[in-house]
Amino acid sequence: MQGYGPRGGVAAIALLGLLMLSGCGLLTDQGTPDRIVIPSTEDLSTETKPSTLSATSTTERSHSNDVPSEWSYERVIKSAPRVSNSEYQIGASAADGSREDVSGYHFTSADREIRCSTGNNGANALTCASDEVNGPANPPANEDAGCSWDRDLAVLSGDGVSRGACDNRYSVLFRSRSIPSGSTIAIARFACLSQDSGLYCVESDSGSGFALTDDGFSEIRADERAPESLTGVESESSSSTSASRVVSTR
Repeated sequence: MQGYGPRGGVAAIALLGLLMLSGCGLLTDQGTPDRIVIPSTEDLSTETKPSTLSATSTTERSHSNDVPSEWSYERVIKSAPRVSNSEYQIGASAADGSREDVSGYHFTSADREIRCSTGNNGANALTCASDEVNGPANPPANEDAGCSWDRDLAVLSGDGVSRGACDNRYSVLFRSRSIPSGSTIAIARFACLSQDSGLYCVESDSGSGFALTDDGFSEIRADERAPESLTGVESESSSSTSASRVVSTR
């Protein structure tokens, strides 16, 4: 029993302490797991989330109300077969003058009663000459003294439509090629449909336009419903069953 007396108890306690210290050392050197690093939220926030918007989403839908209706002037005019613009850069400066290649674009209606020019004088406007225009006999009071007034000119631009203009400012050439009936010419913001009855023109920025027909001159709007003479459709209710009657074709 002496081996298990007070002196033996002290030795046992010392041995136990040594074993515990050795165990702690082993845990410290070998068993301690690596430090866990938690990713910062800033790193995660820089990741790009997959897009849930289709290619025809917000921007295009926001302009859906600007799309011309099925039977609007603009839709009917632009749906007709188009002529090649390159054929309409020829004209003469006088009715009996020689034709030559010129800048800008110049054309006449199918019946050759209406002459039009655009882009030849830097005015950024479409000007058509016809006896049907019948504008004011005299120029506006604020017009400059050098104006050579012509009441038979109709001018279409981003500012709208006006009747009567200075022919030395908005010149219209002669002897240009005619556009076949049922065809359209499209020049930048302008588009004109030639018909046996006359000419229909619109400008896309302002939505303005005019018609020069057997009934005379009239202002039109690009988004207005075109007449039955152009669409072949009597009313909206019959439009779904009368598409084959549309005069202008794709």
